[in-house]
Amino acid sequence: MNYQIRKEVLPTYFQIGYYALDHGLSLGTPEYLYPASISALHYHHCFELGICLSGKGETHIENRIYHFKRGDMQYITPNTPHLSQAYEGEECKWIWTFIDPKIMTLNPEFQFLLEPSFEGFNGVFEPEEYPRLAKRIQNLMDRSVKDQLSDLDHFLAVGQILIEAARIGNIDKTLQNKLSIPEQIKPALVYIRENYSSPMMMSAEQIAKSCGLSVSHFRALFKSSIGITLPQYINQTKLAAANHLLETTQKTIAQVATESGFNEISYFNRVFQQVYGMTPKEMRSHLQRIR
Repeated sequence: MNYQIRKEVLPTYFQIGYYALDHGLSLGTPEYLYPASISALHYHHCFELGICLSGKGETHIENRIYHFKRGDMQYITPNTPHLSQAYEGEECKWIWTFIDPKIMTLNPEFQFLLEPSFEGFNGVFEPEEYPRLAKRIQNLMDRSVKDQLSDLDHFLAVGQILIEAARIGNIDKTLQNKLSIPEQIKPALVYIRENYSSPMMMSAEQIAKSCGLSVSHFRALFKSSIGITLPQYINQTKLAAANHLLETTQKTIAQVATESGFNEISYFNRVFQQVYGMTPKEMRSHLQRIR
């Protein structure tokens, strides 16, 4: 499937409280996507398989933007930044299944699949593009909805999917499609997305150290490469995580602030309102209304 390239770097947060794994799988049930602007991406430690059941929308995977429609499928590897949203006016429904890569460690003979699975296929595609992979994903989805498979059946079905995805390999091999981020600061982006919830680890000194750079050199390089300052990028990451928690959990505002990396709830409320135009409490009420 064709895709567009996004030039800017979006903040990325860890997706918390979205799926529950049972013996390495979260078997999908249909869920709605709602229109919203994509200002940040999320990631998790599982493979994410999806099928669009209705409507149209947009999926961002790293810096690639796919425009999906009914029948399209999604295959995303662990720790890959991504996010999907419906277009305005579309009743958009997807079904997703999440796979913990540790399920492959149940049998040492299948562990060799993990490396090519992590590094290979990532994208949204039409079933006609990769019919074997589409058939295996559809088979897993159908069986997961209609009946309860044994652990061995699950394991074999997942193995078939990972084998087929590994055979396809990397679908984004052209260098011009990569974000032009200096190699020197890439460790900082990973460091931030893995540690943003811990204020003690978010000092400029520690982040610059992850890149082996002085603080002054790092700040200048970060601003010129990403387009915003380091504190702005960190705050955007934390606020995106907070907004996700407001939408998907019933945690108190104080808990949301703490788990998103904010020490002071008054500061959290202030910067949240500056960015989103409403308080965290108002945002939660708004999200409940549109759903």
